[in-house]
Order: sequence, then structure tokens, then C-alpha cells
Amino acid sequence: MEKLELMPKDFFAFKQFSIYQPYADVMKVSTDSVLLGCFANVENLNQGNALDIGCGTGLLCLMLAQKNKNLKITGIDINPNACQCAQYNVNHSIFYQQIEIMNISLKNFLDKSNLFYDIIISNPPYFSDSLKSQKLGKNTYRHQQEMTYEELLKGVKILLKKDGVFYVVIPYYEEKKFLSLVNEYNLFIHRKLTVWAHPKKQYPHIFIYSLQKYSSEYINTQKLYIYNDQFRYTEEYLNFTKDFYLFVK
Repeated sequence: MEKLELMPKDFFAFKQFSIYQPYADVMKVSTDSVLLGCFANVENLNQGNALDIGCGTGLLCLMLAQKNKNLKITGIDINPNACQCAQYNVNHSIFYQQIEIMNISLKNFLDKSNLFYDIIISNPPYFSDSLKSQKLGKNTYRHQQEMTYEELLKGVKILLKKDGVFYVVIPYYEEKKFLSLVNEYNLFIHRKLTVWAHPKKQYPHIFIYSLQKYSSEYINTQKLYIYNDQFRYTEEYLNFTKDFYLFVK
């Protein structure tokens, strides 16, 4: 494990917490994760347990904690550098009592955990079939060599409560494969957010889903553009992220 040496360039400040992200092999703060955290509906839970699978720097753990101060959150990640960052970020936040960080794989966590979760959230590795980077660290968080969609959904199926909710973000080019696996594991879409980079793009950027163990007659579908035709942030994007980004008033 590398020594954590923080530099100003490694710092990303949000309204109620900050993220330090100095390691090359740990995924940086991304628009995808921020949108996923904003999408997750946890505010109305009086109490409960949440699990972030592949927690990285702890961003989603901290976003959930900000949204609901009664939520107990566990973040797991196989990368020790990610867990060191996440633990640092949690310790230096006002939400430190709500969050536990564990350096463990999903497979080993399944063997040890005796809890079922009201909320599970994940920004999983992308690029199941694409060429891998020559930088080994990037492969861990960008490619599905440590956790496949199959392993993720199998874990969710086991750990999620009967009425629990799983929140996940998937890139456009992985959607068909992912949804076929969702059907295979008998999970059901309740909400879907289609995110476009801007109106001139031919294809969406990402899809964000809420999945549950029981079917719904009505699927809540929404669309969001990050940028407008002038490549400025849209009002809907700013409103969606206003509780977290410092630059949004």
C-alpha cells in the first residue's frame, strides 16, 4: 500500500464533505458516480443499512450519509489504496460515525456478512469486452476482471432485503448485456434515468437504474441532459446535483 501524500490537485470539495483521491489506481470523482448518488432515494428511510459495492474513494457512501443521517453504511472495495482513501475521507467528514469501510472482495464479503441491506449501490467496473489498459491499476476499476456483472448481481440478489433497492449505473454499450443478466437473476426495474451528454450526441451516455426483487406495473422513466446545445450545464442537471456540487447555488 502506498503512503497517502495529499496534494492540492488531489482534492475535490463538495458542499458537506471533501474527497481526496491521490492514487492512480483509484477511480477519481466522476459525473457518473455523482449522478448515481443524486438518483438514489434514501431520504425517507427512518433507519436502515446501506452497502456500497466497490466504494472507491467513498464518494457514494458520503453522498448517502448526507442524504440520510440515520443510515448505517458499509463500503467495500478489493483495492487497499481505495480503502485507504475512503477511510481518510470518511474520518475527515461529519458523517464518520455512519460509515464503515472494509478492504474485502464481494465474494469474501458474502461469506462473512450476516446482514441484509435496505439499500445497495454500485458504480461497477465497465468495459467487459474492450481492450485493457497497460496500467494494471486502471484495469481493476475500469474492467470487469475483479468483479463481473454476474458476480455483482448474484451478490445483490443474496444481500438485498425483500423490499430493498439496488441502485446502479451502466454505460450505454453495456446495457443489453446487463439487462439480460437482470432478467436472469429475477430483478426488476422500478426507475430508469437515461443520461445524455448533450442533445447532439447520437447515443446516451449512461443509464441509472433502481432495481428490486418484485416487479412493478409502472416503470418511472426520466431523461437528463448534462449540457445544452451551447455546451453549458443544463438547468435540470444543475438542479439535480445542487445538494452536492459547490459551484451550484
